[in-house]
Amino acid sequence: MDLHRYPGLVDQLAAEYAVGVLRGGSRRRFEAISQHDPAIRLAVETWRLRLTAMNELGAAVAPPPEIWPAIERRLNLVNARRDATAGSVPPVSRPKPNWFENLSFWRGWSIAATAIAAIALVVSIRELSTVAPVPAPVPAPQVAQEPRIGYVATLADQQSNARMLVTWDDRTSEVTVRRLSGSSDPSDKSMQLWGLPKQGHPVSLGVLPVGGTARFKAASVNAYPMLAVSVEPVGGSPNPNGPSGPVVYTGKVIPAA
Repeated sequence: MDLHRYPGLVDQLAAEYAVGVLRGGSRRRFEAISQHDPAIRLAVETWRLRLTAMNELGAAVAPPPEIWPAIERRLNLVNARRDATAGSVPPVSRPKPNWFENLSFWRGWSIAATAIAAIALVVSIRELSTVAPVPAPVPAPQVAQEPRIGYVATLADQQSNARMLVTWDDRTSEVTVRRLSGSSDPSDKSMQLWGLPKQGHPVSLGVLPVGGTARFKAASVNAYPMLAVSVEPVGGSPNPNGPSGPVVYTGKVIPAA
């Protein structure tokens, strides 16, 4: 099935997959398709990054004080708690546990609450993706431009597993390299990012720091059809014309828009 034939479907499924509400056979089919489709893997990783950043979107807001009493009244928790604690247990027999003490009830309630929270999160994400954020007023001397992603590349290993996400701000010429799940740095080695031109030898774009996210300037990422990462001696390749060690990750450079 070609998901790209349906506008917006890939982004919708990637969001539901990242949140965890895409389940069962649909999730397995989506995973199988994504193994051979870098664009789908990029959409999933993009949503994961959005979810990771959601904790930074704003300060926590406490619910109104009347919310919890209303929940207790709707679920009859007040009476159940009073009944559960009122009376003593006969020494020769134990009464049948009521629904408030029933483990099956709490398991069902936990599943339902998790599903409701997941649905609410999906709705919030879709609203965030369609509504432009309103920046807070900042004094003129402190105004900073928001990063603008012009080009992006998902770098995968030989098994087509996405390992790094590379973005390039075409306004500031800043490259950002984010390590994805499963990516690891070899001990006593450096990992080096290369631009692969259509003709000529590879061009070094920089040696990556160990772990975390790397940011550095690179003037012409969009000039390379592909990027690659190689494992090199500490400090980078001694060969000025290309990698001296094995190339472990590669990926195409594509416009972000």
